[in-house]
Amino acid sequence: MTPPTGTNLRLLAQLGVKDLVYYNMHGMPTEFEELRQEQARVNQCGLNISVVEGGPSIDKIVLGKTGRDQQIEDYKRALDNMGRLGIHILCYNFMPQITADAMVIRTSYATPERGGALTSSFDLTQLNREAQTKEGSSSDEQMWDNLEYFLKRIIPVAESADVKLAMHPDDPPLSPIWQLSRIMSSVKQFERLFELETSPYNGLTFCQGCFSELGANLIALIHHFADRIHFVHCRDVAGSLHNFRETFPDNGPADLPAIFKAYNDIGYTGLIRSDHMPKLITEKGRNTGYGLHGNIFAIGYLKGLMEPIFGKPSS
Repeated sequence: MTPPTGTNLRLLAQLGVKDLVYYNMHGMPTEFEELRQEQARVNQCGLNISVVEGGPSIDKIVLGKTGRDQQIEDYKRALDNMGRLGIHILCYNFMPQITADAMVIRTSYATPERGGALTSSFDLTQLNREAQTKEGSSSDEQMWDNLEYFLKRIIPVAESADVKLAMHPDDPPLSPIWQLSRIMSSVKQFERLFELETSPYNGLTFCQGCFSELGANLIALIHHFADRIHFVHCRDVAGSLHNFRETFPDNGPADLPAIFKAYNDIGYTGLIRSDHMPKLITEKGRNTGYGLHGNIFAIGYLKGLMEPIFGKPSS
């Protein structure tokens, strides 16, 4: 939930949350002391940073631009610092980084959900998919070359630091958009990702919403990618790939009890976090998907769902 003030962090601890996902759209601290101080601040509020989401800047790496080697060096340093602090999961994506939100694209943030709560939605007919940005265009194979260049240099460092990489799917999983390829938009592309680097440190963030947008069978896919799932985003969508809205976790089509049973069946012990909640009437400001009240509801719902399946967590 945002913003990550001391009050909000303590609220999470009071809700029974123990592990925090550190997420900053502007990047993460790449120097050890900065990250250590942030970890200490979180610890003082009764939580522990267990996942970094977003990670260091990656825009030049994704598009193969001048300066990517320096970004890779920064990435290596960040991984080493995470390992030294006991933070063992890094969630990242390979979408062209040309918007403020890493090219997660929605056409509305004010679509009505249950009771008039405001949620985000996507309608392809409202998007000029052929528009061009200052980055020009890219092909799938150019993007795959850029990803391979990155992984060959990063995976050995991730292994040494004991930090698992968790690739997030493109959101929405459509390609190209604005004449730029998006190569994490299908199940087959994730299979190709794991063929590029067979290391178990090369894994994925199982974003239920993105795979639902693809129309995938989530339970079958959880079993298919069992040993590659390092992190989970729990959200649901109603509609189809070209026209969907994000829902409350109990108001979408996904069978969440069955999905969570599948995580338990594969022996998943990593983090599951709430994602993209609608904005409730009690909240002010614009809808970001990470409002305080919506996430309080989602956290309580997920805890109640998880305990009968995974067992009561130890205190």
